[in-house]
Amino acid sequence: MVGSRGGVRRKVLAVMTALVAVVLAAQPAEAYVEIAHAPPGIWMYERLAGPGEVRATLTLENLRAGEARLLRSESKVSHGTPDRNAVGQKIACGRRAGPSVQETWGGTNLLARDGVTTIVVRQLFVAPAAGTWVCRLLVYTDSHSATIPARVRLESAFLGDVRGPVAVGDWALSTRTGGAVFFPASDTTERTAVQVNGFRAPAGATRLTALSDIFLTNCYGTGGAGCPRGTFPRSGSTTYVLQASLRASNPACVGKTSSALVRTFDQLTHHTGVTLDLAVPLPAGVDCGAWTSRVTARRGSGLPFVVQLYPYSNASLVAD
Repeated sequence: MVGSRGGVRRKVLAVMTALVAVVLAAQPAEAYVEIAHAPPGIWMYERLAGPGEVRATLTLENLRAGEARLLRSESKVSHGTPDRNAVGQKIACGRRAGPSVQETWGGTNLLARDGVTTIVVRQLFVAPAAGTWVCRLLVYTDSHSATIPARVRLESAFLGDVRGPVAVGDWALSTRTGGAVFFPASDTTERTAVQVNGFRAPAGATRLTALSDIFLTNCYGTGGAGCPRGTFPRSGSTTYVLQASLRASNPACVGKTSSALVRTFDQLTHHTGVTLDLAVPLPAGVDCGAWTSRVTARRGSGLPFVVQLYPYSNASLVAD
């Protein structure tokens, strides 16, 4: 999806201090145009049905059709009982009294060994029509148990607008295609996780930023939870490799490729999210042609895994 340049109306500019080891209130590590906080230090309890509780609400007023906002949410959770609760986090945007029109999901398993756990979910929300839109942060828990309901402490959480209005023509989104990309055992083939194709930066833009959010689940036991059903090892760890690139069709415009990101997570964590961002300057007076942003993944060793696609993984391009 491809979304004219416009000025940024900054309502609030908050420069936040660095995070300490244990955070009892939300302390965003970057500036935000607008931000909504959840009440700090509340206990969350498992619900048997429903999409999860709303923890913070951000109202985006007077948007034009096709205007975008880059949203970032962050929660800090701890003290899960029983151990290894699942914690889910969503950004869901829609009309004040209507259904969601765009969502992004994330989450992980909360483990006592990890202490306070941070979950980050981002979304480039695009207004499908003019008017006021409401974006809600949902954070919730699930015990993985039919008999013992979960309890988790939400230390802090917030939902913020990172940069203000992103005008029509200044953005592009990856397709909202669901499903998953599977990386089987003994296969180290590089596969595309997310990509954005064919974006042409508007005249006068000086920088292009590629933002990618990748959500991975490793496969063990009988699979499921995003993995195909089958027979996998009962336990273990996954080592995976991610790499982001940003390239123009005109070689006169210099692109960029990230270093390979190599990380490991075990079957107890089970789900993990990663953000990869790249930015390149746009030369004045040069038509760079079409830009492509791409993130590839491959299995390094250990358990098979999947990259879960929309609404978990997504990518966007934003021109300044």
